[in-house]
Amino acid sequence: MVQRSPTGKLEAIVAISTVRRLGSSASFIISVLYWTQAFLLSGEVELSFAESQHIELARNGNEANGSRTDLAIQNDADFPDGGVNAWRTALGGFLAFVASIGFMSGGSVFQSYYITTTLSSSSASDIAWIGSVQLWGCFFFGIWAGRLSDKYGPALPLGLGTVFMVFGIMMASISKQYYQFLLSQGFCVALGMGWIFTPALAVQSQWFLRRRGFVVGAVMSGQNVGGIIWPVLTNKLLIDNGMSLGWTLRIIGFIQLGLMTAATLLVKPRFPRTSNIDGFPIRQYFTHKRTIAFTIALVIMDLGIYIPWFYITPFTMTYGASASLAFYNAAILNGGAFVGCHALGIVADSGLGFFNCLTVTTFASGVVAFAWIGARNVGGIIVWTVAYGILSGALQAIFSPCLSLLAPTPEVTGSWNGIAITIGSFAVLGTGPIAGKLLGDEDGTGYVLMQVFTGICLVLAGVFYLATRVLVSRDRWI
Repeated sequence: MVQRSPTGKLEAIVAISTVRRLGSSASFIISVLYWTQAFLLSGEVELSFAESQHIELARNGNEANGSRTDLAIQNDADFPDGGVNAWRTALGGFLAFVASIGFMSGGSVFQSYYITTTLSSSSASDIAWIGSVQLWGCFFFGIWAGRLSDKYGPALPLGLGTVFMVFGIMMASISKQYYQFLLSQGFCVALGMGWIFTPALAVQSQWFLRRRGFVVGAVMSGQNVGGIIWPVLTNKLLIDNGMSLGWTLRIIGFIQLGLMTAATLLVKPRFPRTSNIDGFPIRQYFTHKRTIAFTIALVIMDLGIYIPWFYITPFTMTYGASASLAFYNAAILNGGAFVGCHALGIVADSGLGFFNCLTVTTFASGVVAFAWIGARNVGGIIVWTVAYGILSGALQAIFSPCLSLLAPTPEVTGSWNGIAITIGSFAVLGTGPIAGKLLGDEDGTGYVLMQVFTGICLVLAGVFYLATRVLVSRDRWI
């Protein structure tokens, strides 16, 4: 019989603060080293063997089904892969992710606080919808944000996203009832994050090809750095200094405004604005089998990949961990994802190729997800958390470079990313309810069906990613 450990109301919040302070310093050091390396290496770099083979295939291979023709248009482009404008854009994207997606990643501290204080009359499942709506919004508005970025440049959607996100935080600071928090910190902030996510990510592919994996991973790691910074700041203000929730949220909003202002000024499109991009290229997007297969894979992956992120804390506590250790394990998951974001991008750039890395990592994630079933003690759960954090973080960072390679031209990478991300939003929205239904026992300890579902989703996604990789090219390195 599995025994649950007792949990205090504010113990979890204090635990987050202690753990995140340690992780914050480490993440900042790693980030500084990474960006320093990036600028030092911003000169000319030689084509890797894998990339040279990929480009040669694209130039010479005009198959009847057109599976390589579109790639040739993009690979023939003269990507800077460095320089002031390219690296300032990457830095701007990183700051945007710290301010927006990073805030969402650290949102568990607000859920804990609301459950014990402000919204103690509401159920935990109701309060969880605030974070679920934020996650859905990041994906759902991608198609419109990406299209707006392609047509008018990323500054417009980034500016709109900043307005909605900061306005939502400010409205949450004066909210008193559950529905007010859901509308402000939930839907309004989600709308803002949705306008920020796709442009900040997709614009990187306009500047980088040889270093695309490295840069996209560095940009997306902003969510992990933010996932450490925001809870530390929140706990410092709320718990250590005894500040009110209202002023805590206002301070966060002002910091987000500063970060997003800097991000909007730093991010620069490579191509001039074009007014001849009309409508949404959905029909063109679904012209090729490779794009359809990739989208199916992304949707299936989104159904399963986030389940451990939602349930790792209660799962750890189910097997005897204290609240402090359980939240420490959540920080480990975030730290593993930080490493994975960087590592797989570097590996893909070094010669193995984006589609190869995506396919292998997805299958590996599926195997690790099934291994979750065997994690029955605290030590085993921590080891599993490290492995899954690295792999799931890598997957979240590598899918965008692959999508950008599928786009017919670099100018429409925003639209291509946006369409896929918007379609995937419906899978993300359904992740929580599906996982909740799969919890077996009445006391919520029956995780096996949920774990099996996670593994099946990732393995099946790997099958469709493999199909995409074959449809793009039968070359060994891509």
